[in-house]
Amino acid sequence: MEIKQFKIISSQQKKELYNFIKSTDLIYNKTYIEMTKIYESDTFDEGDTVFILFDRGHIKGSSAVITKEISIKGEAFITDICVERENAEKNLCFLMERIVKCCNAYTAKNIKIGIRKNEVHLIPYIRKLEFTHIYDAVVMKYKKDENMVLKVNNKIDLRPLCILNSQEYMNIHNKTFRNSPNGGTIDDLDVKDYIVQYANNEDLIGICFDQNNPCGIYELSIDGNTGWVDTLGIAPIYQKKGLGSALIVKCIKKLYEKNLDEIKLLVITSNDIAVNMYKRIGFEEESVFSYWFEKNIDFFEEKYCI
Repeated sequence: MEIKQFKIISSQQKKELYNFIKSTDLIYNKTYIEMTKIYESDTFDEGDTVFILFDRGHIKGSSAVITKEISIKGEAFITDICVERENAEKNLCFLMERIVKCCNAYTAKNIKIGIRKNEVHLIPYIRKLEFTHIYDAVVMKYKKDENMVLKVNNKIDLRPLCILNSQEYMNIHNKTFRNSPNGGTIDDLDVKDYIVQYANNEDLIGICFDQNNPCGIYELSIDGNTGWVDTLGIAPIYQKKGLGSALIVKCIKKLYEKNLDEIKLLVITSNDIAVNMYKRIGFEEESVFSYWFEKNIDFFEEKYCI
């Protein structure tokens, strides 16, 4: 068996990887072009931290590592794990050895790993490698009630992200999510990508102002007839003033203006404040999106491998 990085495999192998992921993860909704763009982005070091396991020319597993938080918090995040069920433990262990070497090269102190629903059979092997369960990422759905009137705070307004306020957006984002579980830091390049990505939907991403003071950020998206609240945050100095609730209500109103059937969001279960706020407003837990585990990586003992 051998492991190759996404940046060096052929176009044909990239197509084979896409088909492998689609066959392994039945709810994977990215197109081939979207997958390629994501894996070749700076999030994954232009494909340097996306690993594909081959056995005699056939793909047996793949995973991606986000390393940008290592220099800030010492944390590496393993995502998009897909492993063929046959010899799953052996294939996973082979992948993990390579991933840990990568994380050590970046001087990571801690690894967090997310397991999607379709890969729950890998959880016993993750535990065997001494990873500890820390929280889940759950999907919450807004329970629309025609008799419930959402109170809109007219003192706050939402302004679209643009070049002129991009620095402000980045600063609020990084201050807000600095100590959050799975909170990612963004830079100038990320914000510019957002502006391009939302070029035809500028109103879906921006800054929240309270009496003309920038206090939070929001990022929304639309998938079919479902609206998603992807990111919502209030700057630390403006927290505990009811602005989080006011912002989510504004976002709900904005999405329903698009004539969508439902609104959902993803939240970390350890974030009690956010979970309770969403429940008060009318969101209910629908399903578990992924299960998260962590391990400190001073060393990686090969005795756990097969």
